[in-house]
Amino acid sequence: MSGSDPAMRRAGADSGSVTVEAALGIASLITVLAVAAAGAGAAATQLRVVDAAREAARVAATSGTGPGRSAGRAAAPEADVTVEAGGTHVTAVVVAPARGLPGVELRARAVARVEPGATG
Repeated sequence: MSGSDPAMRRAGADSGSVTVEAALGIASLITVLAVAAAGAGAAATQLRVVDAAREAARVAATSGTGPGRSAGRAAAPEADVTVEAGGTHVTAVVVAPARGLPGVELRARAVARVEPGATG
């Protein structure tokens, strides 16, 4: 009698759908968490790059381009730091790969006025 009951046949046909829905839900959740983690890593790298550019420009404005580059590398060791002096201003550019996002480079630029009496 239970094999001929339409309600029992429907319940048997739907029993695997819950497992599939749960698997898709878990996979979606993991994907969202991975994207969020990559975004957080990139944001942290961008903050480090901006801080390194500011520090490099500040030090270069008072002590010269060589110490400015060193200060930028100390703030962001994985970054490429360039410091250029031009008249009354120095410009620091810091470029680093985004952590968690392969192939993406993050960039920051800072400008500072050269302090009177600073060595070049």
